This record gives sequence, structure tokens and C-alpha cells, in this order.
Amino acid sequence: MVTQLKSWREQDYYEILEVGPKASEEEIRVAYDKLKTIYSPGYPGITVLFTPEEVKEIRDKVDEAYRVLRDPRSQREYDLMLRGEGEQPTVPPPSPTVTQRTLTPQQIREALGTDEVHWSGETLRAVRRYLSLDHTEVAVETKVGKHNLKAIEEEDIQALPAPVYLKGFLRTYAKALGLDPHQVAEEYIEGIAWKGYKRD
Repeated sequence: MVTQLKSWREQDYYEILEVGPKASEEEIRVAYDKLKTIYSPGYPGITVLFTPEEVKEIRDKVDEAYRVLRDPRSQREYDLMLRGEGEQPTVPPPSPTVTQRTLTPQQIREALGTDEVHWSGETLRAVRRYLSLDHTEVAVETKVGKHNLKAIEEEDIQALPAPVYLKGFLRTYAKALGLDPHQVAEEYIEGIAWKGYKRD
């Protein structure tokens, strides 16, 4: 028996994002980022497979799926609907746009209280506090969970995610703080390697 593949219009949110019902917040975010890249107008070959209007429809459905599945309450409501035990959940509004910041070398020195800069959990925390941001605000801006932000700042190697996720979180966090994302990620990971965190 040949199984007929569903078109994207018929797929549920899990199928659209290509994740399972038990996917973690990080797995959902990574899947979302991947699909947003694939279904961007400039992605090679995408306009051969879909019209510009279809690409926009798919991107809208990916956005909607992500907003429902990343929110625990709306995800529970959606799961009930899939089982025939509830109604279509209200789609949470989009997260606010990340504020674009760029700290000058002078501001970084002021935040750290020193001319020597090496990025670690402690120095990232110092910059966040310098900007008067709390974990909740950063989490909303970056879509990185508060537990991950705290683990990064505390350099808790038992709680830190796998390297492939950590590097992405560090770059996103650095951008939100107005710092060089590549420098922050490299120096941070190099630093925690001494504590026993494995790069691979």
C-alpha cells in the first residue's frame, strides 16, 4: 500500500515543523529557524517548487505553528484539538522584535569595570545588568528560554544544552546585548571547556 504524502496545507503544526509532540523548546526553535531559512524568497530553488504567494502562505503557517507549539498552554489546547477533545487554540501574538543594540568599546568597559574583556557567564551577566535587562526581557527578545540564559550566566555545565544549541544561543544572546556574536560564542565555549564541557 502506497502512503500518499500530505500537502503542506493539510499538515498539522507538528508535521509542518517536522517535530514530534514531545519536542523540547530548543528543538522547536531550531526547526522553526531552519524552515524560515528554507522558505525565504531568496533560498535557491524555492521559487521553482512554489509560487511567491505559496511561499508566503507556508511562511505564515510556519510562524503560526511555532507560536502555538512554543507556548505550553496553547500547545496543550492544540493537542486536545488533535485528539478531538477541544477547539482550535488562540494563536499567541508574535514576540516583539529584538531591539537592535550595538555597544561601543567604551560602554563594554563601563559595564565590565575593566579594560580586559573575555566573554564568560559573569561578563555576559554584567552587560545584561548594565543594560537594565532581566532574564524575562531577554528571553522574550531572543526566544532563548530563561533556564538556558541562567545556565549560560552561571556556567552550569550540567544544565547547558548540547554544543550545537549552545553556540546558537550564545550568538543570539550576544546580538541582543549588542556584542560581537562570534567572539562571544568562541571565547565562552573555550572558557567552559576547562570546566569539563565537551565541544562535541
